[in-house]
Amino acid sequence: MTKPTNTYRRGSVVLRGDQIPRMTADASLLQSDQSADWKHEDPWRVLRIQSEFVEGFEALSEVGPAISVFGSARTRPDDPLYACAQRIGELLVQRGYAVVTGGGPGM
Repeated sequence: MTKPTNTYRRGSVVLRGDQIPRMTADASLLQSDQSADWKHEDPWRVLRIQSEFVEGFEALSEVGPAISVFGSARTRPDDPLYACAQRIGELLVQRGYAVVTGGGPGM
């Protein structure tokens, strides 16, 4: 049996091994030591941005009715509003809605 390899998906394309990006595009753009030359050296940039939109729509294409929730990482779990937000999410899911969040900490 072969050892499983790490994979990275970019839409329908599967990348393996050295093809896997070492950092996300966001992290790369946010590096403070990077010059603005990349704006002129990457003629395919706009198509990569477009591909991210396509990937997002593809990933969500099978999701039915959904509610997007914008919360705050500053709200602590012991805050009464935190429990209220959890309860609202629970009720929405029970009624068949997908609940879309930022996926980070907080409510």
